Amino acid sequence: MASDGMDAYYVPSGDFHGSEYVNAFFRARAFLSGFTGSAGDLLVSADGAWLWTDGRYFLQAGRQLEGSGIELMKIGEEGVPSIEEFIKDKAAEHNEKHPGREFVIGFDGRVVTSGFAVSLSKKLEEAGCRFAFSTEKDLSGAVWKDRPVIEPSRAWELPLGFAGVDTADKIKAIREEMRKQGASHLLITDLMECAWLLNMRASDVLYTPVFFAFMLVTLDEACLYVMEGTLPEGLPERLSYVKIKPYGGIYKDVEAIPSGSKLWLDPATCNYALYNSVPGNSATHEALTPVALMKMIKNETEIAGMRRAHILDGAAVTKLIKWLKETAETETKTELSVSEKLRELRLSCDECFDLSFETIAGYGPNGAVIHYSPTPETDAEVRPEGFLLVDSGGQYMTGTTDITRTIAVGPLTQQMKDHYTYVLKSHLAMAMYRIVPDADPADIDRAARAPMNAVGLDFNHGIAHGVGHVLSVHEGPITIKKNRVPIALRPGMIMSDEPGVYIEGEYGIRIENLVVFADDGEGNIVNQPLTCVPYERKAINKDLLTDEEIGYVDYYHDWVRETLTPQLDEETAAWLAEETAPL
Repeated sequence: MASDGMDAYYVPSGDFHGSEYVNAFFRARAFLSGFTGSAGDLLVSADGAWLWTDGRYFLQAGRQLEGSGIELMKIGEEGVPSIEEFIKDKAAEHNEKHPGREFVIGFDGRVVTSGFAVSLSKKLEEAGCRFAFSTEKDLSGAVWKDRPVIEPSRAWELPLGFAGVDTADKIKAIREEMRKQGASHLLITDLMECAWLLNMRASDVLYTPVFFAFMLVTLDEACLYVMEGTLPEGLPERLSYVKIKPYGGIYKDVEAIPSGSKLWLDPATCNYALYNSVPGNSATHEALTPVALMKMIKNETEIAGMRRAHILDGAAVTKLIKWLKETAETETKTELSVSEKLRELRLSCDECFDLSFETIAGYGPNGAVIHYSPTPETDAEVRPEGFLLVDSGGQYMTGTTDITRTIAVGPLTQQMKDHYTYVLKSHLAMAMYRIVPDADPADIDRAARAPMNAVGLDFNHGIAHGVGHVLSVHEGPITIKKNRVPIALRPGMIMSDEPGVYIEGEYGIRIENLVVFADDGEGNIVNQPLTCVPYERKAINKDLLTDEEIGYVDYYHDWVRETLTPQLDEETAAWLAEETAPL
């Protein structure tokens, strides 16, 4: 930084595509800070270092940053500025101390989104700060001597019988949307969008079946930019009209867009270096791409596939819960051994080809760390008492799953039972919520939290996130949380329902189902459950539930029993019948 004249250097979590989950090559923030969560931004100056992350990771970040000298900045907490505001203040201080010299902030323009860079630039300009961006230097790579290399995986086709709509029909619909916006070019930078559009998958990112790619679509041409080795035999015959170009060639081709063109791009996933390649004599339409909007609303084939995936997944998780309970006092087990057991159960199904994220198996106090994943250093023994929180998922040929169950592995205190029941009440509030057209997701979040808030409980994450179809387990930007998200909820969207309570140093409780939004016939949206696994009946305090809530639990358990029984052996089916008996 000193030799390059930089006053601050910014290291985000993402890759060249604004991804949440990234290839090992892009985990520079984790390498530099020691914090391994999926969300976090690092800022380094000559006199300090700061890391911003959200409520899912406060406890984890606190542990991993301890002794590092890096200050944890808890996003959303009172008195904690956003990273843009913090940089603005740093720039103002610098300008005051060094009149006549610009404040220089550096970053690798390929891993910083254009949305962030433009927003930061506006804040600095509004504050009257003199500043300069230095975007050509990858200082993280300069100090990361044993940095992993990117080894592209081989892409494979997702059959039309699983995808539901052919690429040609998708591109036709996309071009119709481009015409409506007057866009001559569409730049696709999100990895999930490229994979979904082409009906192809790969494994360039751990647990997320995508490949590194950009696409540039015009009204009469489609170009795909991929790394060498991704398509050793070229594209399948059905995609013969798509031109294959080198991955890095996207920058020159964007520079060469003809004068007077209008380019549609998404600033949340388009990196700043690519954004700066757009010719000054071309206009831009900066918004979610039509691919993102189409991908969020699943077609009938995708929904049917997700239902099948969740039945297969439900059988695996149900077998795990039965094993945990029956061997609680006879077999020694740890968080990692439980995770491995669940992995084996999932992959024993021919249709499951991977996990959808690293399994979160937190026993006792570790369960209170929202996105905790066990390591050999933290691996706790699962004793025959209290709660084990297991948040996990699988990638199946027909769909992606994500489920959390908090399992009683032994006797529970009354407080544990009451806390579990209040989390269940919030979970049921979301499950039974009837969404009116153009509802504000923040209103749904408040309604879902209400049963917990009434007794002084809350949780520091959203109630729901979107889920992709054989793609990322977190599909943005649809989410339901305290802050308004300007995305209308529509039938066909698949989301989670996952309230929780986290008692630091004691235990964590979270209950998560995936649901598909469906039209109720009157223009409203209702939730239909996809996740097919019983709740923890030993933790339910029936006295705290209303008749309506009891009725929903019994209805759900009836459905679970009827759906899973054909997938189970006789002994497991008998156990499930007891677990799903009416409350």
